[in-house]
Amino acid sequence: MLVKDIMTSPVYTINQNQSLLELQGLMNDDDLRRVPVLNDAGQVVGIVTDRDVKLASPSEASTLSRYEASYLLSRIKVKDVMTHNVKTVYATEDLADVAALMHQDHIASVPVMNEENTLCGIVTDSDVFRALVDIFGLNQSASRITIDVTDKPGILAEVTKMFADRGINIISCVTSDTKNPGEKELVFTVDLSQVGMAVIEEIREAGYKITNIATTRKK
Repeated sequence: MLVKDIMTSPVYTINQNQSLLELQGLMNDDDLRRVPVLNDAGQVVGIVTDRDVKLASPSEASTLSRYEASYLLSRIKVKDVMTHNVKTVYATEDLADVAALMHQDHIASVPVMNEENTLCGIVTDSDVFRALVDIFGLNQSASRITIDVTDKPGILAEVTKMFADRGINIISCVTSDTKNPGEKELVFTVDLSQVGMAVIEEIREAGYKITNIATTRKK
């Protein structure tokens, strides 16, 4: 899955020289939490969040009137509160690479660039979570079977053959390391609605360790 498949596009932006009052209005009107910041040349120079606006705004305990608070916000520029040196990604990058970047750098959103290095979207942590729901098949009625196997060539083919032989559709398969060296965890999301649970016993009889079975029903 690529970034372009999950990003939000088109994306709202604001110029670095606009005021915090204008930014506040944009965020409130369009229910935004993060907005990429552009310079006069249209280049991405930062990103600003609703938290940045809140920290720069007078507190509710302030004695300032609404007019005075608005005047103060109109004097503060977006560039004064934004995060500089913002990380960006390309629309053709893999979702896994972007998720790793966001995790490693502790960031909740990343502006997305096209091949012409022009802003074309934004990816947020919510977009990544939604993509994971799709990958694991959690948005449809299905069963998830978690199996611990020896990490060796051909092991995935052996297990998937048991599903194939019974005509079971594999919606997704995700692999990861376990705490035990030399082992892998396979998580199959499959449709067992027409064939029942007999494949579970077949997998166990073949010597594989099933550690979890869960069923998701589409709401």
